[in-house]
Amino acid sequence: MKWIKNFATASFSLFSGNTIDAFQPLDFFHFYPLWYDLWIERIVQVIKKLDLENKNFDEIEYLLPTPSNMRAILQKLMPSYMGLKHKNIEDCRIVSNFFARMLIEACPSDPFGEFSNPLYSDVEVKDIVGKINWREGNVLAAKQIGKLITVAGSLVHGLYNDVVTDFSWDAYGPFAVQDQSLLIRNFSDLQPEGVWDNKFFPTIKSLKIYGLYKGVEWKILCVGCHTVTVSGSPITGLDQYYIEADGQEINGDQVDRLIQELATKAEEIYLEIRKKNFEELKMMVAIQECYQLKKLFEEAEIDWRPTESMIARFSHQPLLSGLLPHGKMMTNIDEYINSFGLRIFAKEVLEEEI
Repeated sequence: MKWIKNFATASFSLFSGNTIDAFQPLDFFHFYPLWYDLWIERIVQVIKKLDLENKNFDEIEYLLPTPSNMRAILQKLMPSYMGLKHKNIEDCRIVSNFFARMLIEACPSDPFGEFSNPLYSDVEVKDIVGKINWREGNVLAAKQIGKLITVAGSLVHGLYNDVVTDFSWDAYGPFAVQDQSLLIRNFSDLQPEGVWDNKFFPTIKSLKIYGLYKGVEWKILCVGCHTVTVSGSPITGLDQYYIEADGQEINGDQVDRLIQELATKAEEIYLEIRKKNFEELKMMVAIQECYQLKKLFEEAEIDWRPTESMIARFSHQPLLSGLLPHGKMMTNIDEYINSFGLRIFAKEVLEEEI
């Protein structure tokens, strides 16, 4: 199974015109290599215990994170590999090939999100559209949805940090529905128990926003929170919409109240993060990273939290340096492939040239 060239093309959009300095609250790419090999080793234990290499996406979808999150895990694995002191090539091969295969099966027409995030088939899209009691779109509703996405996204960035965002913020589509395009925003877990005290949680766990647009062209750049408008206006182009929280429709004043609640919770959690010292930030980020695969670990009856040996690797240790260039924007794909370790990973782990 050869996949890394396609992955490189799609994932380049995450860093094109960006720098690693932009990520908060710490330099993740010089933190993960301190302990990532131990986490990869544990993921392999889960894969083997659950016999996941012999199961397809449809069988285990309920245990997996979102497609965008799986792409993000792959994207972090490769630069982390460059900095690992203990490189278990076979473990890295098993984990990377597993998530790549899941993405190929989940989104066969665009597995790594070069242009879209096509989680649903044409038959599934037809079923989704047919079951929803759509509301007529208008400018006011579109602006309200824009505010809702903004505050939900802000809260997710606090709950999960800048590189685990995709665990609880994804977007699916765009799907062609006659003369409309369907876009589904999914905020799947706003109450990550074991990551934060529940006083920071909103009253809802999940939020989905369905939009049918006319005259609007969308593009999703590898991960759902990187959804951009190519042409048209999402404000004037919203034809129909539907919003649900915890599986129940909300509308009008209910949405306004939720916007206020999410904004308040986002502010509270950012204030809490600012109180943390360096050691506390490292621990927070490690827990956030491990939480992504909580369902898989619990299915295998293995504790998902960072182990004592993982914590010992980064506790009272400085971040690594020199793996990725600080302050440098990625301007072309070859620069990205080299800087982020994709070429080394392809050659040493996947035994491919890229």
